[in-house]
Amino acid sequence: MNIEINKRYTFYGYMVNSSSSLSDTYPVNMMIKNNEYVIVRVNKSINIEKNKYYKVTGIGTIYKDRYHILAESIECIDDLGLSEFEIENIINNILGNKMIDYIKYQEFIEKNIDEINNEILKNITLEIYNKYKDDFLNYPAASKFHHAYKHGLVYHTYNMLRMGLTYVDVYENINKDLVVSGIILHDMMKVKEIKKDAPEYTNEGKLLGHISMISNEIYNTASKLGYADTEEALLLNHIVIAHHDEAEFGSPRNPQILEALIVHLCDVADARIIPTIEALEKTNVGEYTEQIFVNNKNKYLKHKLSK
Repeated sequence: MNIEINKRYTFYGYMVNSSSSLSDTYPVNMMIKNNEYVIVRVNKSINIEKNKYYKVTGIGTIYKDRYHILAESIECIDDLGLSEFEIENIINNILGNKMIDYIKYQEFIEKNIDEINNEILKNITLEIYNKYKDDFLNYPAASKFHHAYKHGLVYHTYNMLRMGLTYVDVYENINKDLVVSGIILHDMMKVKEIKKDAPEYTNEGKLLGHISMISNEIYNTASKLGYADTEEALLLNHIVIAHHDEAEFGSPRNPQILEALIVHLCDVADARIIPTIEALEKTNVGEYTEQIFVNNKNKYLKHKLSK
């Protein structure tokens, strides 16, 4: 937001954090749209909570050589008498959520679960999928860098599944059932790692991470179904713990079976290609995108042959 002095602004924002101040107001960092933030100065008599959404009306001002919004009023959207649809629309606009036909993705994923031939892999996958299905279909896939919007997790999984099936068609010696099960489950515990309607990690996400949580989930599910000592459960667990490839990115093991390599490659490809496409959509022909973090902060040209 380009703030002008003495101009009045009304907007919705997500409260990221605040700082103490010696003046009559304190600064609040608010996200007003995906990766765009503004500092709102709030009277010390008003206490607002982190991780909540607010409607702000205020005046543009300068404080210590920085442009701020001096709040005249700040109200939590939960107190505005809005419908559930209106609140969801406000949150979607702030987080930059895309309109996603997740039903199509859901049907494709469930069709492929149904087609798993290995009974052990099918039963483990179906048990975990059904347990977390509602959240899986609605959650983002990340807090910031890729698919960080509602339905992003099922969208990411759908893209990976299509790629994984292509690898199976092109190359020999790949076990399709392991690839399908591994892709569907690899990020399932993002529903415990990040918050549904906020770009933040949960305590479980910070302390455990989705990789260790899905490993535990597979082990517990396999034990419950009587498959704890099977090779299928072992291989599936290896795929999910290796899908980030390196310890630096959270994987305790590198891929050591072909199917784990395939899942890793699909994950990296979709996590890097989709943010690039989305950045190009916001870029004029002949210009370069903003820096894309997941692509080593590279910028990409939107050339005249771009679709």
